[in-house]
Amino acid sequence: MPYLSRYLMSLASVLILFGGLVVLISESTAVHAAALKTTSAEDVIEPAVSAFQEIGVLRKENPINADAIATKYAGALQALTKQADIQLVSNMDSDVLAAIDDIRNDNEPKLAAQIIDKTLQRVFFQTILERITSVRDSFDSQATAELGLKWDEATAAFEAVRGTASRENKIISADRQSIETGDNPGLDIQITDALARGKAALNKENAAEDKITVGIERQIIRLSLARAYYIGVLREVDGLIDKRERNLEGALINQKEGEFFYRIIEGFIATDNPTGNVLIKSQLTGNVSNVIADEVVSELSKGFVGRVKGELNANESSIGNDRERAMIVAEEAWLYSNVFIPDLELRLGSTVRNDLGAALNKLRDASSEEDTTKAGEARQVITAILGDYENSLVLADYKKTNSTDFIDAAVSAFQAIGVLRREAPINADGIAAEYTGELQQLTQLVDEVFALTLNNDIVVAIDAIKNGNQEKLAAQVIDKTLQRVFALAVYNRVTLVRDTFDSTATEVLGLEWDQAYAAFGAIKGTAAREDRILSADRQSIETGSNPGLDSIITLAFIRGQHALSKNNVTEDKIMVAVESEVIVSSLIRAFFIGVLREIDGVIDKRERDLEGALINQKEGEFFYRIVEAFISRDNSLGNDIIKAQLTGDVTHVVADQVISEISRGVIGYLSDSLDNNELTVGVDRGQAMVSAEQASLYAGIVISDLEMRLGALQRIKLDNALQDLKEASGADDVSKANRAKQIITAIFTDYWNNLL
Repeated sequence: MPYLSRYLMSLASVLILFGGLVVLISESTAVHAAALKTTSAEDVIEPAVSAFQEIGVLRKENPINADAIATKYAGALQALTKQADIQLVSNMDSDVLAAIDDIRNDNEPKLAAQIIDKTLQRVFFQTILERITSVRDSFDSQATAELGLKWDEATAAFEAVRGTASRENKIISADRQSIETGDNPGLDIQITDALARGKAALNKENAAEDKITVGIERQIIRLSLARAYYIGVLREVDGLIDKRERNLEGALINQKEGEFFYRIIEGFIATDNPTGNVLIKSQLTGNVSNVIADEVVSELSKGFVGRVKGELNANESSIGNDRERAMIVAEEAWLYSNVFIPDLELRLGSTVRNDLGAALNKLRDASSEEDTTKAGEARQVITAILGDYENSLVLADYKKTNSTDFIDAAVSAFQAIGVLRREAPINADGIAAEYTGELQQLTQLVDEVFALTLNNDIVVAIDAIKNGNQEKLAAQVIDKTLQRVFALAVYNRVTLVRDTFDSTATEVLGLEWDQAYAAFGAIKGTAAREDRILSADRQSIETGSNPGLDSIITLAFIRGQHALSKNNVTEDKIMVAVESEVIVSSLIRAFFIGVLREIDGVIDKRERDLEGALINQKEGEFFYRIVEAFISRDNSLGNDIIKAQLTGDVTHVVADQVISEISRGVIGYLSDSLDNNELTVGVDRGQAMVSAEQASLYAGIVISDLEMRLGALQRIKLDNALQDLKEASGADDVSKANRAKQIITAIFTDYWNNLL
């Protein structure tokens, strides 16, 4: 409490909070993907495979002929890529086109060539999954001949990626510092055999058993391919680590290959290990010196372990009443385990590996026999081994080193109020009781530092509930005001650590960082929400993909905490500054998403549920108060427009107007970051890196809207330029940084001109 009061007061001049993507390939994606038109393999797939193979030759030439690659890509291969984009809601076609442009413009052509190769491998991976999933789903309703055409297309598509599936395993070294080559698991042979068995089962000589066979062979194909790309990621990490001290260009190419290989399997990891997913992606896009083999392997394994656990749960719920499903999920558990079982043996020993293999086989047998007792015994053994394995991994996890009882109590009270405000009728006395104490003290401290009246707003809202005066609106005022309290507390703590890094002891910095992390616990749910974007007709707001801001912020806290050790003062200071920006800017983005979520509710309800629309409007108003200063500094007129729409007649709320004004305000901060980078790159590496990170974070706030207005290709080019800017800033490469800034500026000028 003394530290909190003291350091909150130290930043009393700060007035408001301001700073300073992924499509998952999951089972459900494949199952629910839009069905593709099925023709013969000769008509569609084989020409695409042939074009891919010819591009494989062209990309190895020196110099690389971009026009020749573009010619080969146009036609069947591009059509297949666009179809896969529809299924995944992705931008692979734009990735390829942008890479071709980079080759044409002599912008790191070798790296661009790898983007083309790995992106097209993802296209074929998705094509295989779609075809075999379609066969499984339509097994009962379609004839053998029709099913066979789809299966043949999958078989033909596999030829494009057979080479990747034929490679040796990659495992972590005994000292866990690097990656080594292991035995060849023969995944290409496994997939070929599974394709043959699946094709034979389409004859439906025993329809019930053949349907199970198709389901199992589908999983063998799917997860053997996933394992092949898991190995691919580690192969590139191996190359990166081997080269980064002697051949930086080669290491960067390996890193880019690893990044695009990982995109293929990201969905397998992100579901059960979202923070690890962010860590892997950051290592595959950041400074190559920060890539740590054991961390990458561990986070990959945690993701696949989560998948095994999911299949065990599915097996428990299906065995004894759905033999087909029980058998298939038991097979999946075995296949997922195969991905990490060599690493498990390295960490836990061969005896444990054999025990796991025996238990997985026992589960498969029990599922076929519908023996619930035997299956339960097997699951128990598997679960215990997986627990031991997870404990042996090096995983991203924030561990507080100081007591944060004061903040923890405030967070607990906030969460209790969250339950109480949802009751009917709302319990005003209960809310008042929870608010009194640490939560009110924190609010009053924030008021004192930031010259606000949040405590009064909350007290007035509690009285409104007591008096039966628009209770639901008042409850939302309480919630959003308290979220503002915690957001400002986080901002205050991390900014304090950043600004006093040189002069403050590590122990004190650690306490402040722990308190910031504890406060983040109150608003983590807001950061976990899906993006909100303008609809194509620009009349409403739609739900987008989840940017994973909660995981991004969590990882930033972890990295910042590590840097407080000051083992390398210069680099650690840069790290704290960068991670502080990530935390604050990601929270800003989360609250802007909150504003748009409420705008969505207003527009959706205003014609049919006025009370509900007014509640959404009030939530939007108070969400916006959290980030208002971020807009008002450079777009005061737009700030007034937004506030008028969030307080006036709900029929006057215009989605495009709100988003456009937010974007104009954000662009002001982005421009400042680019200007700062212009002044510091090659002169002050730390400041250049921070400003480049800021530019990337600010662009992230509006990038979905930019894509809607300018198209996917421009988004890809912007993403690439922002990445180039970060790399150039860390490497003191003025020329590369200037090229990147020119691209960023041109794209945002175009974007500005397309705003309402």
